[in-house]
Amino acid sequence: MYQRTITATVPIRICDLGGWTDTWFAGHGVVCSLAVNPGVVVQVQLTTRQTARQAVRLVVHNYGELLHYPGDTPRHPLLHAAIATNPIPGEYDAEIAVSSDIPPGCSTGTSAAVSVALIGALRAAQGLIEPPANLSRAAHLLETQELGLQSGIQDQIGVAYGGCCFIEMTQYPDASVCAVPLSDTTIAELNEQLLLFYVGTPHLSSAIHQQVIARLESVSDKNTLLDPLRVAAAQGHAALRAEDLQAYGRALQANTDAQRALHPGLIAPQAEQLIELANTHGAWGNKVNGAGGDGGSVAVLTSPDLEQRASFVRAVAACLPRMQQIAITYAPHGIHITDREV
Repeated sequence: MYQRTITATVPIRICDLGGWTDTWFAGHGVVCSLAVNPGVVVQVQLTTRQTARQAVRLVVHNYGELLHYPGDTPRHPLLHAAIATNPIPGEYDAEIAVSSDIPPGCSTGTSAAVSVALIGALRAAQGLIEPPANLSRAAHLLETQELGLQSGIQDQIGVAYGGCCFIEMTQYPDASVCAVPLSDTTIAELNEQLLLFYVGTPHLSSAIHQQVIARLESVSDKNTLLDPLRVAAAQGHAALRAEDLQAYGRALQANTDAQRALHPGLIAPQAEQLIELANTHGAWGNKVNGAGGDGGSVAVLTSPDLEQRASFVRAVAACLPRMQQIAITYAPHGIHITDREV
């Protein structure tokens, strides 16, 4: 029996400086983000079709679920919509497995990574190897048009391209993407000093968008709230190019301050507690990832002092036991697809 396995791996993104300026209601913006591993793995296993009706099974490892497409209730609309718009070739049955070591709702672009990986793998099954620009656009349309969700453009771009991305959105949703080259020294320093903490509860990005939209509608000039985010993205970009992590830390902190000014609900109490602990242990900067809100994650750029960093990690474990540190490493590349036939 013919068997073919297509595997797509995609990183997640953190430290999305300038996030919120990549939305339809911002109109234009800039974002500087980092891609990190672990990310998302999607595996599509194709076998010769055995029955008159095509069989497609979904294995969603993070939820411990085995579902049938399209028969079962779509508990995961994103997965169902991706398959519906990128169908399995009719001569095959398929098993599609989705997994990640990142908790759901972590504010790290995980849903975008799932979309990019699944669309990439499904299109590979059709014989199409798409570039990151096409996949990021398709993933954004999947969330905004097929599912009617609020979503900026930077998540899909950041995970599809990987590495450090500087994204300039001239007019929603059109953007140019510049890869920011990081030296081996800077990458090693980021891998040592940049820590990721999941606050213990997931966030709901689309709901938070509605709160921010209402906030922007309440002020006479929305750019007074959005411009500091754009500035932070430009400063972070310049700092990384100059290999100045202290300046990068200041940009992270400036962005979080701008998020707080945009809407106080974007920085959850548990995130504020983590930031306070980090500051008392000499951290160079903190960034509430993604949309922020009641859940999600925080990136902390610690100082190079090993003892300060170790003391900070111990303090988090003692004072904020619900916090979960997630081991990360810089991901220089975006989507990667392998295709194996048996």
